[in-house]
Amino acid sequence: MKIEETIRDDGLRIITCRIPSKKVYVELTAGVGSAYDQPGQEGLFHYFEHMAFKGTARRPVDEIRSFSRRNILASNASTGKIETRYYGTAVARKFSELCDFLCDIFFHSEFPPEEIEREKEVVLNEIARDEDRDSTVAFCRLRESLWRRNPLRVFGVGTPPGVRSVGRDVLLATKEKWYIPSNTLAIAAGKIDHHDFVCELNKHIPYNFRAVRHYSWDDELEAPPVHREILVPRGLRNRATCVFGCKFPVFADDKRIAVSKILQHSLVTGSGSVLWRELREKRGLAYSLSGRVTASYRLGADFSVYVETLPDRIDNVRELLPQILFKPFTDKSIFEETKEFLLDWYALGHDDPDDYAALIRSQIYRGKTPKSTERYFNRFCKALSSVTIDEVESLREATLVPERFVTVIVKPV
Repeated sequence: MKIEETIRDDGLRIITCRIPSKKVYVELTAGVGSAYDQPGQEGLFHYFEHMAFKGTARRPVDEIRSFSRRNILASNASTGKIETRYYGTAVARKFSELCDFLCDIFFHSEFPPEEIEREKEVVLNEIARDEDRDSTVAFCRLRESLWRRNPLRVFGVGTPPGVRSVGRDVLLATKEKWYIPSNTLAIAAGKIDHHDFVCELNKHIPYNFRAVRHYSWDDELEAPPVHREILVPRGLRNRATCVFGCKFPVFADDKRIAVSKILQHSLVTGSGSVLWRELREKRGLAYSLSGRVTASYRLGADFSVYVETLPDRIDNVRELLPQILFKPFTDKSIFEETKEFLLDWYALGHDDPDDYAALIRSQIYRGKTPKSTERYFNRFCKALSSVTIDEVESLREATLVPERFVTVIVKPV
């Protein structure tokens, strides 16, 4: 792996990761997302992402679709809290076409009037789908109670009134303000020459020396939850859902991340976890269950457990979850199994170009240099190897504190 970086005079950040692959991957990331939605425009940046594919100054929507199918293996976009990514994969010989395509929709979308209302219907369908999912409803209620002002409390897909309020003038102003070189991170991975990628971007992205002013938020880590118990009654269901979670620290150093990875996997992630063994294998209380730490750069993180069970067993699940999470972690066999699994996982590294791009992005968000990615897996495996069970238990005791937790139950009326 060889990583190189160029920062243009106008702030455009260009990074390549050269690895042996027959595919090339390119992504353009704008440093703005749903956390920047304004009151009354909830869903603006999510809707903007949809509309970017609906026509540019050079290509109407039909030609975008045709060009993509002829030249690109896969392309898509995603809206996060503080970033919006546009990305694609192609065979190596079509690297130039891939760069052209992504730069066109990223910087030159025109938001044709005839597409605006049509695509709003698509987004409204997406919102309706998510609102109908018990899991989405449960996690939304959890985060609304964990945070008071931090954007993590809001589901970034938007609201129907917010999406309906967005017109073409708002979309054009959003592009003018945020989709500029100084707010853009460009990453390419594969068998790529760095100079070639710089030349491609210079060809498609004019210099623009404007800057943006970013927002900042309190992670509210020490603030108590708004509510400790939330019940969401819904219509006829054959299942009930329980989400149990709290805010969690965001770590930057490899050792603390390694300890938290072992804690997460030992307690709640995968079929070897304490959660799985206690709820599914020992008692048969669930088919679907999982747990994880979800972190958002510049915002915060949460630790959560998700369980689906039969409605008449939901009280059993609610009583058992605190017993599982707040019990001192002393099981050396689970600790050793988890540690060995994670060492094997990270020793393999990643196989696809897009995996390396994601890793570079995460390193940047942690305040590291892109170059630090080159030996990341060796360093992280070394950090994992040094973790002790006492360190895992110390982190559990410090972070999984009963009074910080919120329980959300979604069950049939």
